[in-house]
Amino acid sequence: MTAFRTVIAGVCLLALLPSPAAASDRFGKELEISGTLGVGPAFDAVVDGGHLYVIAGGALHVASLADPAKPKLIAKLEGLGHVRQMVVRKGIAYVTAREDGFFLIDVSNPARPSLITHYDTIELATGLALSGDIAFIACRHAGVELIDISNPKQPRHLSTLRVGEAQSLAADGEYMYIGVWATRELVIADVRDPRRPKQVSRTPLDGYGDGVAIRGNIAYATTGHHSAESGKIRPTAGQPGYGKGHGLEIFDVTDRAHPKLLSRTKFPVFYGLYMDTWRVRLSGNLAFVNDTYNGIFVFDIADPKAPRVLAHRQLPVVPGIGDGDLPVEAQPGPAVGLALTKGYLYIAGSWSDVHIVPAPKLAAPMDTPPAFALSARPQTKPLQTNPGLYSPGGQVYAVDPWKKDAAGKSLLLVAAGMAGLHVVRLDGRMEQVAAYPTKGFACSVGHHGDTVYVAEGMGGLGVYQPDAAGRLREVARYRVPGYSTQQVVISPAGNRALVHIGMNRLHILDVTDPHRPARLTEDLHPGLFYQRAIPLSFAARRYSLVTWTVSGPFLFDLSPDAPPRFTGLQYPFRIGTENGAAADGDKWLVTTAGNYFALAPGEKRPPREIGLVGIDGHDLSGKPTLYGNTLFIANALTGRVSAVDVSDRARPKLLSTLELPEHPGHIIEHEGKALVPAGYQGLLLWDYRRQ
Repeated sequence: MTAFRTVIAGVCLLALLPSPAAASDRFGKELEISGTLGVGPAFDAVVDGGHLYVIAGGALHVASLADPAKPKLIAKLEGLGHVRQMVVRKGIAYVTAREDGFFLIDVSNPARPSLITHYDTIELATGLALSGDIAFIACRHAGVELIDISNPKQPRHLSTLRVGEAQSLAADGEYMYIGVWATRELVIADVRDPRRPKQVSRTPLDGYGDGVAIRGNIAYATTGHHSAESGKIRPTAGQPGYGKGHGLEIFDVTDRAHPKLLSRTKFPVFYGLYMDTWRVRLSGNLAFVNDTYNGIFVFDIADPKAPRVLAHRQLPVVPGIGDGDLPVEAQPGPAVGLALTKGYLYIAGSWSDVHIVPAPKLAAPMDTPPAFALSARPQTKPLQTNPGLYSPGGQVYAVDPWKKDAAGKSLLLVAAGMAGLHVVRLDGRMEQVAAYPTKGFACSVGHHGDTVYVAEGMGGLGVYQPDAAGRLREVARYRVPGYSTQQVVISPAGNRALVHIGMNRLHILDVTDPHRPARLTEDLHPGLFYQRAIPLSFAARRYSLVTWTVSGPFLFDLSPDAPPRFTGLQYPFRIGTENGAAADGDKWLVTTAGNYFALAPGEKRPPREIGLVGIDGHDLSGKPTLYGNTLFIANALTGRVSAVDVSDRARPKLLSTLELPEHPGHIIEHEGKALVPAGYQGLLLWDYRRQ
């Protein structure tokens, strides 16, 4: 709870929340809460076949609804990570879990749920929709991932649709409807060929996009945060549009290319960066909307041009949690999920519990989506063999040149997601030498000497060394209960490991004895670690510049002869979700706004005052790595990778660029070529000088 309150205190900025009495005047009858389920803070709930399914505390909880007024817990399945949204269909519960991916759970016997498989999504698995044999996962900044779930034991990545920051979505047999966050848009895509989804339209919303529901030719979109009134993505308190983005917008999508706004209903004004989710569900002529601190709103949507609010309910204050602009004792808990059965609502509160709300004249089971036959078409021709591409069968996150084999050929360590850790020989082409299963997804890899460190997601940090036969064997494991391990970077001296834990924790470990990794320090700041926040290089061979999305870059000293420490030097400006830093002597080259700038320790001026450097007509956003006078930039959000000549740091020249269908990670130069981890596309060997 202490850590949770720290996050809330750091990022929650609430203002102008309505009191329940004020809300009653405008939003109909105030519903009553009769009890709670007893599972603790919850994120989503679904009613299916006489049972209530709830994801809370990293677990799936199942309750019998024999008495819907008093659901009785009958089962629990733990180990599901940072859960977010859920769909239950035909005996399978599908659960998204942010950095922990996508879970498929057998609930054909609700009293004994069991894990079918755990799938490695392209980014933060948040929104979820199913249509036929296709799962659509809103993966935040990476867009939407389309997955073939025809065989639940072996989900297969099909494609990615880049639409901006996708938080929630809906789908029917032909189209996908996505709530896009800070750009305030409803995006519609044609998904009749799931291997090649096509964007059809982008329609402005008057608030940050999130939840979407679709019924026939009518789309319902929920919005939050700030309205478009100010013309800014992040207006400050007192500016036009601040906190005014909350509401329900209804569109006629008969012509998917040109949706028409039918109505817009606004909710009370507030701004809270956390929680930032708003969703909508349909039941007959009613729509039920979650608006976090504003609570639940019930609409009559018989006439979509003139919806009427019938009732509402805010959740109770949770003692000791809040720490926003409002006093803790006055801040309602956020309502983030909702399930319905005849006569009852079950509201998931992310700070509290599942709240039971009698509503005999309103509540009825949610709409059952029509059955669609959407499926992935077979490949029309076999994949071509490419000597410059290594496809391990999992998502390639990272590569690390390790050592030479007996013939003098380079061996590469490859973090290959669900496929584990691979050792690959580089000899004109890339050939597998060995493959090692990992305890979780292999998300990152580093080494010092013969010791190999692998960030294994929910499996923690695995430490490996060769045995007498040369096979890697586990010698140690570092785990933080309740948190996954996303990235590891080893210091130049080899005695320290920087480790990305959970969503935004930095742990620095003592690995002087690799058999006994020990935490030396932990740091946590507002904002998330997105797309590999720890750079691979160290300024002056001792300083690491780690970036939190909201707080900006922080400088850490990893001198080999002293305890690691935060230097106290923070660069107080956001550089952008997709960007990062590469060490350049005793300074850093930092990417931002499509350019880069040279950052010296202690610098406090904004990037434009320091001096942005770029290339006309070419966006340099992405994660940089620097090898001599060649700067490589990998943009996981757009798929673009670039090689840039920076012999003159003030006048860069583009050497080469690629546009990839998937999500590249930090680029490594090795033996005159570039190694590009390219997600589900594989590992690319890029001769960037010949393009």
